[in-house]
Amino acid sequence: MEKIEFNNVTFIINKGTPLEKTILNAVSLKMEENKIYSFLGSSNSGKTAIADLINALIVPDSGTVKIGEFVNDGRRIKSVNKLRFDTGYVFKNPYDMFFNKTVKQEIAFGMKYFKYKVKKKSLRINDALKLVGLDETYLKLNPLRLTLVDAKKVALACTLVYNPSIIILDEFTNGLNYNDKAELLRLLKLLKNKYKKTIILLSKDTNFCYEISDYIYLMHLTKIVGEGTREILHDEEKLKEIGLEVPKIVSFVNECKKKGHDIDYYTNIHDLIKGVYRDVF
Repeated sequence: MEKIEFNNVTFIINKGTPLEKTILNAVSLKMEENKIYSFLGSSNSGKTAIADLINALIVPDSGTVKIGEFVNDGRRIKSVNKLRFDTGYVFKNPYDMFFNKTVKQEIAFGMKYFKYKVKKKSLRINDALKLVGLDETYLKLNPLRLTLVDAKKVALACTLVYNPSIIILDEFTNGLNYNDKAELLRLLKLLKNKYKKTIILLSKDTNFCYEISDYIYLMHLTKIVGEGTREILHDEEKLKEIGLEVPKIVSFVNECKKKGHDIDYYTNIHDLIKGVYRDVF
């Protein structure tokens, strides 16, 4: 799968009615393969529409979305299932993805639907579960009765099992504890570095995205209002203006700088502690 490009994309719901609402307004952006991108914004900023357009679940009212060889511009996309095979999408609510009676059937369904042929299918299913931190005892469970955290992990396994080039996670860190997020960080780094995946995160979690992202888009009220590497999250005023939390590491370093301690910015707490000992004490 090659790069993704939005060219002046606008998306409107309930067009021509009293309930008309613009979800995306003249959005343009580019994403290269084998990188981790984050779209950070509060509710109703338009993040989910980005994923829905990439996966061709919706079509733009104007502009074009190019995903490798595919173009989403309102016209019928030939071989749309091939596009969706290449762009694995984990929904904000994982239960919306489930309709089988067991976790095993749920994970196997993606391979069957996309006609993904693989030797030792059961082994592949077990490996997908193992990647997300679950074991084979989950296989016989009803996915609709799982806890939210386990449901999210199973939904991700359902995507990983058929090996898409692009992985999209919508508000995936919601409800995850520190250890779950640490596991997810390790998994995303593995998927990017070893398996050369492109990963797209739609999130409000500035702390997680600060640590993992190669490039960040800030979204607010239907538009992209800022973009850049993680340094864009050093702008406390900008983040507060659009309703996002300043990453805790950034807040700490900024406070140190105000008090005359010139320490570097770090992406994780362990490196920060080392830096504080080296530069402050």
